[in-house]
Amino acid sequence: GGEGRGMVSGGSGKPHPSGLPTVEEQLNHVGMGSKHWFLFFISSLLVAADGMEMVVISLLHDPLRKEWDLDELGFASLGSVVFAGLLVGNLTGGLFADKFGRRNTLLGVSIVFAVGGLASALAVDVLSFAICRFITGIGVGSMIPVADSLMIEWSPTEWRGRLAMLLTGVAFALGSMFACLVGIVMHDLFGGTGAWWRYMVLVCVLPGVVSIPLMYLYLPESPHWLMVQGRREEAEEEISLFAQANGVDPLAGGKVAPLDHGPHEVASLSHLTGLFGSKLIKSTAFITIAYTVCGFVYYGHIFIYPILLEEEYHMEVREAYGTMMIGVVVEIATVLACMVIMDVPGIGRRGAMASGFVACFVVSCLVTVSQNVSQFVFLNSAVRALIEGPFTVIYIYAGELLPSSHRATGISFCNSFGRIAAMGAPVVTTWAEETSIILVFGLFAAASGLGCLAIFLFKRETLGKPLVELVEDVEDDEDEEHRPLL
Repeated sequence: GGEGRGMVSGGSGKPHPSGLPTVEEQLNHVGMGSKHWFLFFISSLLVAADGMEMVVISLLHDPLRKEWDLDELGFASLGSVVFAGLLVGNLTGGLFADKFGRRNTLLGVSIVFAVGGLASALAVDVLSFAICRFITGIGVGSMIPVADSLMIEWSPTEWRGRLAMLLTGVAFALGSMFACLVGIVMHDLFGGTGAWWRYMVLVCVLPGVVSIPLMYLYLPESPHWLMVQGRREEAEEEISLFAQANGVDPLAGGKVAPLDHGPHEVASLSHLTGLFGSKLIKSTAFITIAYTVCGFVYYGHIFIYPILLEEEYHMEVREAYGTMMIGVVVEIATVLACMVIMDVPGIGRRGAMASGFVACFVVSCLVTVSQNVSQFVFLNSAVRALIEGPFTVIYIYAGELLPSSHRATGISFCNSFGRIAAMGAPVVTTWAEETSIILVFGLFAAASGLGCLAIFLFKRETLGKPLVELVEDVEDDEDEEHRPLL
């Protein structure tokens, strides 16, 4: 398999001194196949669980307030507890994944998620419910960055953007749609009893529960992670299995070029400081701002929108869920559009994010002058869909900006600021809504504006470049040819 050396695409274009192909070149040679789609399916279950988690809380607005006699702020702080769990999960998930591997971490956190989810359906009072939701949040929060890293690390270069977009965008949106559907069905079946929300919470844990045995049996470890750990033979074995499944002979008999720097000490606090070194500081700052803006607008909107429909337009549960599902459909369409745009040379990751932020800014301003319920619903679906564009692109962009040694940790660290913004969002939007509906959307517009600013100041584009393994290999801004943004 060594004779095809000149035709290998991907990699930095320079052959490795050992004459062996890199992990990236092997994966590009092996191509997409059944094992990739299975990995994608498992990851989708986990991400869908996150999408459901978010919606479940805002959909429980009425039943929980009735059951435990909560006021608006009490309910909003329940939302914040879930995000606090997500934040803890985010911080620990990435560190665990860089230290103990993607596979072990995913197995561990899905069990945490399942236990927390099942327990919260049985909660007797608001305190026990909050604790269980916090635990569920920890599980869910660690799933996405780790599943995202694993998917990016197994993908051939040209598929990387598409798969990660489908994963973080479409699977997430389908999860929230599934939660709305379950809500409607359970409300119709058990609506007479006060306990219908418990059945809804139970059903929403299912995707996570189903994924546990599947992962235990079939989930592969990331070849990039194994290489950084200095476990080259295992990486070669995993790649050969994928090659076999695709009916392809791996290059060079399945051998992989060693990393130039030897195994790395990962996931210590000094490891975290690498994100603030001269090579990564700009990327870290940019990714953090992007996640914060997206987290605030997206989750703030998910939380306050059903409440606005009830308070301002007096919608019934069923109608409000149906209206939220319209939003999800628009959202999936936007994610698919972004998938195409972000791969267009000259627009790339930056252009896709910029267009999303600008459009979201404009639409948020328009909501404040909407006249009737149909305009309100239409514009609100647009706000959520438009912010979902950059929110999905940033997962891929971040994965490409950061080296393998810091990928999961970095995505987790930066994303945790998005989770903090999301944590404050229920309380902030509830407070703003009590002042005026204009203030709610003014805040969303201001956040989107901040996103636009960050994109214009940050210049590194990653479209079509190979994944970087270690910090030393990250290009400095000086080597970048500055391309026009749009």
